Amino acid sequence: MDELHGRPLTSAEGTRAKRAIVRQLSGRIECEHIAALLKSPDEVPAVAAGFLAIGAEHNGWLVHGSLPGKAEIDRSNLARAGLDVSSLAARGQLEVMDLDLTVSPEEWVKPWSDLLRARLAAGFEALWFTRFPIGPDEVEIAAVLPFEEAWMSTFSGRPVVTLCPYIAPPVTASAPSHLPEVTAAHDRVVELEAS
Repeated sequence: MDELHGRPLTSAEGTRAKRAIVRQLSGRIECEHIAALLKSPDEVPAVAAGFLAIGAEHNGWLVHGSLPGKAEIDRSNLARAGLDVSSLAARGQLEVMDLDLTVSPEEWVKPWSDLLRARLAAGFEALWFTRFPIGPDEVEIAAVLPFEEAWMSTFSGRPVVTLCPYIAPPVTASAPSHLPEVTAAHDRVVELEAS
């Protein structure tokens, strides 16, 4: 049992998630910054694995950003969701890494340009990046938006495909949604389901 996301996904669930992502992201999926609205954190491993598998098929450099101290758990979740983590990592195509959340948005995004340049020079076609989910807490969503804007500003028009999972909070009169701000910080917003 996975301590973050409940039961492991079956291979069939991982395959369905990949098909759902392909179907819902049909059309141009290159050089985009996409916000994915999910109903539950349980959907994240399958959605991230499906997204990264698509990136692997496009000769992408694949990165999954984890909360500090959670990279091993995320690596295991991605493997259980059907991503061939061992083979991709052995070829240098996949990295699952802890993200430093203690720096400013500008400091956080700065090293990625050099990393992208090096990985493109190594023969990869693009960076395919996904991360841990944000939300449903509205304070958490508001806190990440400056990082999203810095990422968008740095990589707009460059060979980078980014999938940002958000757990959509319920919208009430007393708890307005940050969806307009999330939408403004991304090229596209999609509602995805893992199954």
